[in-house]
Amino acid sequence: MKISNTCPKCLGNQIAVIEGGTFKGNVYNTISLTFNVIYLTRYVCTQCGYCENYIDSPSDLETIKRKFLRNDFPDDYV
Repeated sequence: MKISNTCPKCLGNQIAVIEGGTFKGNVYNTISLTFNVIYLTRYVCTQCGYCENYIDSPSDLETIKRKFLRNDFPDDYV
């Protein structure tokens, strides 16, 4: 949805973008870290209601990678 601007569920192309952040009305869609909060941007299909969340900041993605990435899953993990 973020790149294609098309809903994968209904193939609609009316996608609303709700940016994350305390001053942008999207304070509840977050990942909390010790001294930091990462805000998620929400993409919503206005035709069927399907929703996807994304982290837009490359530095926030690196923070999540450092804190949460796990490499100890078995090869057949689903």
